[in-house]
Amino acid sequence: MSQALFITDLLKELRSQYLDFLEDAIKFFKEYDGLYGVYAKKTAKIDEVDEQLATINNYKEKHGVYPNIKDQPDCETYINELMKVREKNEFDLREIKPKVIKGFEQRRKMLDKIASTIINATIKEKDANKYLATIILRAPLESDHTRCPNNEKNKPLYIAGMVIRLLMKLLDEDLIDNEYIVSRKPIMIPAEDNPKQLEPEPMMLKEFKNSVLIPIVQAALIHHIGSYSLDAERIFRGNRYRLLDEPTRKKLVKIIYDNTLNYFEYGLGRPNEEDNESFAEDMVKFELTEDLLKHFTNSQHPMGNLIRIPMIYSSFMLSTKPKHEYLLMYKAYDILNSGIEKGVIYQPYSEEFKKMVGRYPLGTGVFFISKETHVPERGVVIGLNPTKPSNAIVKQLTRRQLQFDDHTQVEVSREYLVNNEVARKNSDFGPEYYSKQFPQGYFWNPAALWERDIHHVRFWRRDNQVKQN
Repeated sequence: MSQALFITDLLKELRSQYLDFLEDAIKFFKEYDGLYGVYAKKTAKIDEVDEQLATINNYKEKHGVYPNIKDQPDCETYINELMKVREKNEFDLREIKPKVIKGFEQRRKMLDKIASTIINATIKEKDANKYLATIILRAPLESDHTRCPNNEKNKPLYIAGMVIRLLMKLLDEDLIDNEYIVSRKPIMIPAEDNPKQLEPEPMMLKEFKNSVLIPIVQAALIHHIGSYSLDAERIFRGNRYRLLDEPTRKKLVKIIYDNTLNYFEYGLGRPNEEDNESFAEDMVKFELTEDLLKHFTNSQHPMGNLIRIPMIYSSFMLSTKPKHEYLLMYKAYDILNSGIEKGVIYQPYSEEFKKMVGRYPLGTGVFFISKETHVPERGVVIGLNPTKPSNAIVKQLTRRQLQFDDHTQVEVSREYLVNNEVARKNSDFGPEYYSKQFPQGYFWNPAALWERDIHHVRFWRRDNQVKQN
């Protein structure tokens, strides 16, 4: 068995695979009119003919005679014409179909590999913390000219991880009403190496990954793929990150939505019924992905919000706006509250998402008054699901304000977070100290130190204990 990749290497490999996937998607859209669009029209015409023939045959079975067809001398002649149309379209398909089917298989294989890697990296909350936080820690600084393109490529990987964690939380809270998903939720059993700890039953987990998580994660990964279509590029005019006026933005949203569905239908393809014993199951998975892609734009569609809520949240964590302030990330929680009030997102799922991410996003930096040293210390947020949303689960980086590294995780309550005025008033220091020591404010960006001053392996060395502060 090969050794698991360290998280930094895993994310580099995932990004590389996703970039290859995007390159293929760009090629798909360039070839669409001459290949996939032709395939779509020809198959649609055959389906239309088959539907007409079925209607005629059903009428004959019911009434014993063929129906009268408007503007046709007799029904038999019309049937012959339909058969000729069908044969002509089938003949035209013979030349292009092998290339189209090969494209289906290639893209499904690429997408399955990426989705499976993300699922395995986030199915356990402890691993998901590492995966999601490291994406943020590796993000370019706000002034970096590569920030927008880098964040754009990393965002689908981040959203997919958040979607998995949100789904698992909603299942735990019995808030998912999709019977297909609920019936496949794994039961929890004592772990072999630690009977006091519960884990999903292995065979049920394997089935859950394949039948539920794969189609959901695929939807998360491709929900914005239509932005690489030629129609979208004509609006971008070479700059994907420029600000658009509202009418143009709405036009672009519609273009991306339509082209994403085209990609799903003709880039990945529908399951093939021929020689396919698992066709029925494959169709259910296909329809699950399709349901998410069609409805994530609907603010009150529960399943669509599995993608919609993490998508909105990610726009603050991995911004692609030309101007971005790092501190805006800490306002994401309040912006989610505003989204609930305005009906922009589905409240029941949003409330659980807020509990999961808390006020302090994974991968961001806070200062807190340590109960042990009684001075402000640096911490990096590394845990989902704090006891209260106002708390932060952190990796402590300093002790007595000097660099410090051990395996301890600390859950800091609001009363000890330096951004809280009460914490500052109750500390051993006055306003002048805080004005002098924190001229940039009470948050900090660990990404500035991540590549240079933080040892990644030691940083992610943790035990299962969380010390309360």
